Amino acid sequence: MPASTTTASISEGVLTVTSNGLPDPALAGDPLGSGNFPNSPNNISAQEYNYEFTYRGGTNTSNPQAATFGALGIALNGVILAAPTAADGPLPGTDDALPTNFQWNAVYNGTSYGVDKCGGHPEQNGSYHYHSGEFLVNCWANGIVQSNSYFSSSHYEGNYFRHPDGHSKIVGTCFDGYPVYGPFGYKIADDNDSGTKRLASSYRVLTTPPAGRNYSYAQKFAGTFVQDYEFVNGLGDLDINNGRYAVTPEFPGGTWAYFITLDGDNEPVYPYIFGPQTKQQRPS
Repeated sequence: MPASTTTASISEGVLTVTSNGLPDPALAGDPLGSGNFPNSPNNISAQEYNYEFTYRGGTNTSNPQAATFGALGIALNGVILAAPTAADGPLPGTDDALPTNFQWNAVYNGTSYGVDKCGGHPEQNGSYHYHSGEFLVNCWANGIVQSNSYFSSSHYEGNYFRHPDGHSKIVGTCFDGYPVYGPFGYKIADDNDSGTKRLASSYRVLTTPPAGRNYSYAQKFAGTFVQDYEFVNGLGDLDINNGRYAVTPEFPGGTWAYFITLDGDNEPVYPYIFGPQTKQQRPS
């Protein structure tokens, strides 16, 4: 597979990112590194991405927008970052109908959608995208580190995607302009001397199926649809958007930012990257 050709520049607060959308030197496919997707009819192909948006790192403004299906941000290797929602229609390989006003969870139903161990898969047009942060632990190996001085210049106990104090590094940017970090942040949001931990999502599965689901949890397990989850303020460390305002190594004065959610076994935790809405409006 050809290599990623991602470039980024910022001028007068506007971040411009161009990319062919290819993950290399990150791994992709099944088996990893093959670039093949035997459980999907689609294959990765080069794109022509050219995004311009206001960069909001170091700020904390809010004008939420629903996190619709499609591109919501871009990773540092030029791969699109997406919400967990899959396209409308029956679950692939089945005749199972999608209930009205529900969306399939592409992460939970990863096998059906041909999602690889990176949390990614290609669309019909060949655009490869990540639905979860699994790429960070399974697919962003030495190739990514060696290709990017931001990663290669420092590490935490051999993990080059974390700063020497243990805080995650930035792995991408939402199109609303806020940075996306890996799963580790400071234990106390405004104290960089408080140590680090995996930041926890504030979403949980509903105890009973939501109205209109049309399937019991015995028929379709909880988590099959994104509507199977509810936000509980204060349940975890992160807000409804899957982020928080905090000091970070890049922004010692504080910034609002997204944090990828992974559990102690590095399994993705809903909502994975972005919540059902983004913190700010995204360019149309």
